[in-house]
Amino acid sequence: MRHAVCAFALAILGSTSAQGQARIGERCSGTETIRVGDAAPQIVPYALTFSADLATGYYCYAACRAEQTYAISDRASDPIRLADIHGGNQTRLMTFDRRTATLVDHQVIRLLGSTTRSATATCRAAPFHAPVPLPGGRPPDARG
Repeated sequence: MRHAVCAFALAILGSTSAQGQARIGERCSGTETIRVGDAAPQIVPYALTFSADLATGYYCYAACRAEQTYAISDRASDPIRLADIHGGNQTRLMTFDRRTATLVDHQVIRLLGSTTRSATATCRAAPFHAPVPLPGGRPPDARG
């Protein structure tokens, strides 16, 4: 009986831990290299605060209002693929590695020429804010 109680207690702790791991709140900072057309690249500071709810499949920036909320591209990947966009006027791959607390954000925007942004940031735990998708559960049309 005692073994059954211990196993039950461990199962409860495990499920609580797994639920806690499904919610991520991070404050990230690092550098970003920006290149516009053929101009020389510029290195600038990069900072981002985000929350991700792996259970619901959404992530958001800053205050996490509906217009700051997006669908996670692949929540099961390692690292987590927050954004993976290939189409229209942009290409973007933004990943978060939970083991190293590293965010990588690479984006190419093609409007009146080409702008390339590549950032790498180290993240620290920050308060989690629940993502708020638009009514009907749809993320905004503009992607993270």
